[in-house]
Amino acid sequence: MSDPIRVGFVVEGPTDRLILEAVVTHLLGEREYEPVQLAPELSDTFAATSGGGWTQVYFWCRQTAEQAGGGAGNHALFETFDVVIVQIDADVAGKAYGDDQRITQAPGDLPCQRPCPPASDTTGRLRAVMLGWMGEANIPPKITLCTPSKSLETWILVALFPQNRFCTEPDIECRHDPETQLQSQPLAVRLIRGGKKVIAKYAAVAPEVAREWPRVRLSCSEGERFSVEFAQATASNH
Repeated sequence: MSDPIRVGFVVEGPTDRLILEAVVTHLLGEREYEPVQLAPELSDTFAATSGGGWTQVYFWCRQTAEQAGGGAGNHALFETFDVVIVQIDADVAGKAYGDDQRITQAPGDLPCQRPCPPASDTTGRLRAVMLGWMGEANIPPKITLCTPSKSLETWILVALFPQNRFCTEPDIECRHDPETQLQSQPLAVRLIRGGKKVIAKYAAVAPEVAREWPRVRLSCSEGERFSVEFAQATASNH
């Protein structure tokens, strides 16, 4: 019997991790795997101890590349991990490095947002920016990029609320405020309250998002791309 696949998660925050871990469980089917949070670091209460957010992913990528002495894909952690998922929502393409005063000597590649549709014009540029953080020209074999457009909440909206007006109109990946749609749901199924994501609610719905993942793949090009690239990264691990 083969060892469980070891999957690392580098994500913006704990709610992203909850949903992605459930999706990975779905994608792997009967194959066993061990999920490990790499960034942001979490406390025992599942809250980010280091702030989270997209700049935390930036710092992880830069630090990993620096420790590897070049491209992040050469880091020793890949001797123990089969694949590492690096997630950033595509709305980061509209951000600036100056949003975080801790970032010094920033490259001049943000913002990189392009008109949408197609979503891929922006996500393609954002993925190139992420690879630049890692010191890589191409995606390393054991890294899977995850760039939901405009955010991972778009995937949740499609999975849980397919009759929502955003889901019944074209180009859902170009809608800027899926979080607002989630916050407007009835109280019993409201994942976001007062602008804050409710971790317990995300945990409760994560399995349902995974069950409805085929719908997300059909509606969201980035959901399909993540699924395909994750399958390719784990294909050699049986």
